[in-house]
Amino acid sequence: MDKLYETKIIELLDEIKGKLLIFEQETIEIMSCDIDDIEPHSNNRLKITKELDKLFGHIELLCSEMGEDGDRVRRIIKSSRDLTETAPDEEAIYFKMQELISLLNRIKDSDVQAIDRIELEKDNLLGKIKAENKGAGAKAAKFIVGTNDGRQKYVGTGGKLV
Repeated sequence: MDKLYETKIIELLDEIKGKLLIFEQETIEIMSCDIDDIEPHSNNRLKITKELDKLFGHIELLCSEMGEDGDRVRRIIKSSRDLTETAPDEEAIYFKMQELISLLNRIKDSDVQAIDRIELEKDNLLGKIKAENKGAGAKAAKFIVGTNDGRQKYVGTGGKLV
């Protein structure tokens, strides 16, 4: 394999690792942050996911340029090759991918907990909404909504605003 391609792919994998570490931190924040901060952390995760897609796209382009070597690297990246099937000049990429796989497994575990937190908060909010809708205020609000046509209300001949 051409050393230039290997170096560039390893650099991209390092960049991916950095993004995954930030993604993991955003996930951890979702588990413990204030309810109002969940959405910004979720949006950051989406942004990072798009950046990761671009980085993997760059790796795919490099693999396409490499011909047969690129096919072997692609299989390493997709984790469909064992170390025993990896050529010595591809081992650096193999070990870098093993680091990423370990990190991804850690993120999957945190992700489950973050999703549980979001579901819990959603259930709490739905419970509060249902409780509000059952109170006397909710019945009065229904009456107002049904009788209000959006115009200002005036009473008497003097046209006093209500």
